[in-house]
Amino acid sequence: MLIRPWQTGDEHLVAGAERHLSARSIDRRFLVGSGGRLPAFYLRHIAAGARPEWDAQVAVEGGELCGWAEYGRRPAGSPAADLAVLVADPWQRTGLATVLIRALVHRMIAAGVRTIEADVSGANAASHGLIRALAGEDQSPSYGDGLLHYAFDLSLVPPPQFMTEQAAHRAAQ
Repeated sequence: MLIRPWQTGDEHLVAGAERHLSARSIDRRFLVGSGGRLPAFYLRHIAAGARPEWDAQVAVEGGELCGWAEYGRRPAGSPAADLAVLVADPWQRTGLATVLIRALVHRMIAAGVRTIEADVSGANAASHGLIRALAGEDQSPSYGDGLLHYAFDLSLVPPPQFMTEQAAHRAAQ
């Protein structure tokens, strides 16, 4: 499995990955009912590629996109960025989300991002565990608009590590 920065044309890989994404996975990423489809506005947004206000890290295996982690900030120069990750269903629970985010951290720092923010549904235990793995067990979110809001210093995130054994085994299959 190749972990790499977003490249021009990856929006086509995202569209192709939709067949490996359940409605539940898409809904958890976008925090709304999706009808099992990636939102059209989102596909247009990512087609613009990497830029000061948005960038991503992708995982590709055999020409298929397995997942991606991304950050976005408003305005473009803000030191805070929203973080999101979406892993295709066959690769969930392998450690891939953590690997993708950790691989994105150095580029976030270079771009001037200092604070990570993430809004998560209270029912999304996997995302809560991921945030604790990235930023430590003592992360306590605030609550608003029916979501848990995390904000933490980017320097808390450990540097990239090799893919977990489980993710490597899954990728080899």
